[in-house]
Amino acid sequence: MSEELKTIKELADELGISKKYLQNKISYEKKKQNLSIGNWKKISGKNTIVLSDKEQTLIKSWLNSLEDKQEDKADSLEDKQEDKADGLEDKQEDKADSLEDKQEDKADGLEDKQEDKADGLEDKQEDKADSLEDKQEDKADSLEDNQEDKADGLEDKQEDKEKSYLKERISVLEKFLDKEQTSNSELKKIIQQTQNLLDQQQRLALQDKKLLEEYKAENDSLKALKIPSEDTKEEQTDKQSQEVNNGSEQPIEAPRKWYQFWK
Repeated sequence: MSEELKTIKELADELGISKKYLQNKISYEKKKQNLSIGNWKKISGKNTIVLSDKEQTLIKSWLNSLEDKQEDKADSLEDKQEDKADGLEDKQEDKADSLEDKQEDKADGLEDKQEDKADGLEDKQEDKADSLEDKQEDKADSLEDNQEDKADGLEDKQEDKEKSYLKERISVLEKFLDKEQTSNSELKKIIQQTQNLLDQQQRLALQDKKLLEEYKAENDSLKALKIPSEDTKEEQTDKQSQEVNNGSEQPIEAPRKWYQFWK
């Protein structure tokens, strides 16, 4: 069986590649592997390189190996592209999750701010209510002080009026005695009684003044107790109310006035 020789052009046509590409591949492999491929043969009056069956098989193996490499390269590129696509998808998912987390954090932060604002408004309302309550208590205390001062002034005026009346009566009696030049012992007795009444009234006035000072001191102590802590305010208010009620049940003996001695 004779060997089938082929030119580079015939082999290139058989493999479906260009003659130039096949020549470059042969030249590359010859230099790389230090081979001698092809023999010169005169065909149709021209010297042409022909390839033996063994050389054709070797060239085909180079091309197959190259094709495998290209396929591997294509597969590797495809894998890389898939990995890149997966990585991009993962990044997009991570970005979406991060955006969702940020939106949730922003919503939580907004909710916290709204709660803080509501708490601040509630605190302001409580402070305003406490301030109003303090003002009302101060107003009540001021009104009570004014009433006490008014009562004290009225009582002082009454005492002054009584003193003036007694002094006027003594003066009248003395003038009467001087005018009549009498030594009526009964009249002197009356004058003496009147003088004694005046002295006693003055002592009672001093006692009333002392009692009033004690009352004011006690009232100041009660006012100091009207400033309880926030937690025990209601309890102390109830206790003070109970003490005032208990105190109101005990009768207060009124000071005896000068005219009571004439009854």
